[in-house]
Amino acid sequence: MGIFKSIKRYYTRKEEIKNQLDQSIPNYNTYNPLNKTIVFFNIHMPAPEHDSGSNRLKEIILFFKSKDYNCIICSKNTFRDNGYVTYFSKLGAIVFVENNQYSNYFDFIESIPKVDFVWYYGAKALGRNVKKVSKIFPLATSLYDMVDIHFLRYKRAIKINPSRISLTKNYLKFFWIETRLAKKVDLVLTISNVENEIMAKYIDERKLMILSNIHYLKVSKDELLPFEDREDLLFIGSQHEPNVDAVNYLYHEIMPLVWKTNNTIKVNVIGNLNEKLKNITDSRFIFRGHVCDIKPLFITNKMMVAPLRYGAGVKGKIGQAFEYYLPVVTTSIGAEGMKLVQERNALIYDAKEEFASAILNLYGNKSLWLELQQNSAESLEPFSNHALEALFLKLESL
Repeated sequence: MGIFKSIKRYYTRKEEIKNQLDQSIPNYNTYNPLNKTIVFFNIHMPAPEHDSGSNRLKEIILFFKSKDYNCIICSKNTFRDNGYVTYFSKLGAIVFVENNQYSNYFDFIESIPKVDFVWYYGAKALGRNVKKVSKIFPLATSLYDMVDIHFLRYKRAIKINPSRISLTKNYLKFFWIETRLAKKVDLVLTISNVENEIMAKYIDERKLMILSNIHYLKVSKDELLPFEDREDLLFIGSQHEPNVDAVNYLYHEIMPLVWKTNNTIKVNVIGNLNEKLKNITDSRFIFRGHVCDIKPLFITNKMMVAPLRYGAGVKGKIGQAFEYYLPVVTTSIGAEGMKLVQERNALIYDAKEEFASAILNLYGNKSLWLELQQNSAESLEPFSNHALEALFLKLESL
């Protein structure tokens, strides 16, 4: 039923745009044929305030805009009234929207005088676009930005829930896209050295390059609340399945152990996870939904907790915590690819008993808390834009 509603809504919106006065492509008047052009293909319009992957893409687009590139975003079923169309237009990007001039974004990009690079953001975008786009722009350099290894994420999920047939289907689908279809592009971007080593088994190492998350400090130390004035735990995440599993694990397995010692500790959950976790009704779990300004929660809570049991890639929520000098308790999956050192950059435990003990220890141990907080800037060092600069130089040399 959901699919039919989506199709009906799409064609209803297509009818609506026929009556729009403005049928132009936002910002297309800024296109400069003398500058290099990069087209970003994403399966949906990026939403930086809702997921860390979109925030990473925003930073990438900002970087290429700073180098005077024409940056064009093409995503499926994007209409002019989508708030992120305005958001990215203000950043200087050209954003394809459904209109009467072009039947789809393939028609639109064929009208662009010159395209130097095409950037497929994620496995779905690669699978949907690479065949057709490579015919339209046979001479353009193509990049596949993996974001994370999807087949690895599903492989790990299968270990936790082997009876779910959909996990196996998705594993096989993404394994084919990421190990076979990915060979058609010129450059495959992995998110960490860990995932780079995995992909080297399937893709020529000369085609691989690491481009991790991009983070930087968002507050000064004088804005932070002291240890004594902070309370409670923080989790941030979208409805991404590893996040749903992590919050269930936190609520059902970890927090009962914490509450045996301190039953006043609350968990603040940022994001729309409440729509998937209606079974959690304890008043100590506070689902805050989408929060426009996350800063107050990041500087008043005592720690970020990220008990991820499966997943892949580099976890944006952990890098985000470091941006606000917020100490972190996570798992080996959460810390993967981030070059974190136990008790220097984060507390890293997989067993629920150890995770709960780490929360309690950090909650009352000021010296350990200050040690982790002090090392936040160091924790962010692998996530500067140095890798983007290296990529830029590589593209400029092609």
